Amino acid sequence: MGRNSIKLLVLAILVNLTFGFSYLYIAPSILAAPEKEPSKDLTPKADMKTVNKEDINAQWNVLKEKEHDIDLKEQELKEIEKKVDAKIKELKKLRASVKKAVDAYRIESNGRIKYLVKMYTSMKPKAAASLMNKLDLKIAVEVFLNMKGDIAGTILPYMEPKKAATITRMLVTYRNPNDNLP
Repeated sequence: MGRNSIKLLVLAILVNLTFGFSYLYIAPSILAAPEKEPSKDLTPKADMKTVNKEDINAQWNVLKEKEHDIDLKEQELKEIEKKVDAKIKELKKLRASVKKAVDAYRIESNGRIKYLVKMYTSMKPKAAASLMNKLDLKIAVEVFLNMKGDIAGTILPYMEPKKAATITRMLVTYRNPNDNLP
């Protein structure tokens, strides 16, 4: 056995001896103490008779006041809950009307884009490119997205190179705003 093992063994023996002696010292005092049986007498104690009835009435009145305050708070909370429910209903109606307006705008906007697509596809590529160079980038992207690929391919070469590159980049990363993404 190593030196550390012997030290641990001696330490363990000392700890056990300490607990053993503590038990022998405490055990006789525990065994000598008389056991108390629980009192089965349920009659009021003599000191209960000395309780003042005025104190009891005062405590009762305090409890009644607190109960009244709680009832008032409950009523206030119910009124606030009714107001919140009414506001929620109002907001739901407002949300529905806004959704309806947005949907109508999208339909109108899609109709306008389709009209532009039809107009630009009927033009010569060079003339369409000249006009598309002056369009807002987002509108140009929408128009190109709704065109057939071969027609868009004939217009892009006639556009300003920087704008054509930007539109192409936007087409690659395009996300439809009409998509309901979370």
